[in-house]
Amino acid sequence: MKAVVAQETGPPSVMTWTDAEPPKPAPDECVVKVEACGACMHEVLVRRGQMPGTFPIIPGHEVVGEVVETGADVVDFAVGDRVVTNQRQRVCGKCRECRMGRETRCPRKVFLGDVGLNGGYAELVAVSDGSLVKVPPGITSPHVAIASCAIGTQLNALRDVARLELGETVLVTGAGGGVGLHAIQLARASGARVVAQTTSPKKVEAVREAGADEIVLVERGVDYSKDVMAVTDGRGCDVVLENVGAASFASSVKTVALHGRLVLVGEVQKTPPRVDADLVGWRRRDISIRSAASTTRRQLEDVLSLMERGVVTPVVTDVLPMSEAPRAHEILESGSATGRILLVPDTAG
Repeated sequence: MKAVVAQETGPPSVMTWTDAEPPKPAPDECVVKVEACGACMHEVLVRRGQMPGTFPIIPGHEVVGEVVETGADVVDFAVGDRVVTNQRQRVCGKCRECRMGRETRCPRKVFLGDVGLNGGYAELVAVSDGSLVKVPPGITSPHVAIASCAIGTQLNALRDVARLELGETVLVTGAGGGVGLHAIQLARASGARVVAQTTSPKKVEAVREAGADEIVLVERGVDYSKDVMAVTDGRGCDVVLENVGAASFASSVKTVALHGRLVLVGEVQKTPPRVDADLVGWRRRDISIRSAASTTRRQLEDVLSLMERGVVTPVVTDVLPMSEAPRAHEILESGSATGRILLVPDTAG
């Protein structure tokens, strides 16, 4: 088969579209013919060596495709099923966390595309049956590939971590990117008032179309807390989705309202944010800081239901052949991407 292979860490040019050995399914795995794979900042960080990865690798964890082979123990999927991956190659399925439906916390989970030559930037990929969900027949677009990471993680953050309530105010940082635009849609669907923060004038229209009530446009690195407090009449935001990380964390903390919740979702630089106890002001505001890590199968199924009903729409602004994966990563590193980038095998069609 053909695949994008990175032999070592380095710049985007370390990735090449080349021949690779097709995967053979383990007893609990399905081999999936890749229709499309999302390009995510996670892969950029692994490629740079800023997140753990076992090289050489085939990157990619956001896959939609068709099952073409099943392992001997697979019972819930059959050849011909259209499926979407849930970010991980496998979870153990046996630990306390997996049994309680919290497989994102599985201590033995393997993230798809981080380990060895099995990832979504390829014609074929092998994924365990515990990390696949069938795509409803009403969803035909390849954009469904990004359902788990770009949309499901935001569902997790808003609904299950922040416990967003009807009528609350939500701040979405990095609002014009591949996760932020979906967070806006989900927050609006939950009855929230949405304040969206972006550093790019070119992304303002997309942020507005996604449903933001207020848009805070500031230059990169500038403290935007006063702007957010101004549009909320000094009250602040009940929920803050921090999609950027250390670069905007200090500003975000200042915008959290009394008894509010800040949820760490993304980190574009892998630099741990510093928490200033005086800034957090525990005794004065009683705020909480939590994090949301990826998506469970149940959450992914909920996202697919929302997509099928038209409640949330995947935002994909670029579709590139997999041989142009280096270009996709350059776009991601520049911060210029509005929405998500999809990669499709060069041999598709």
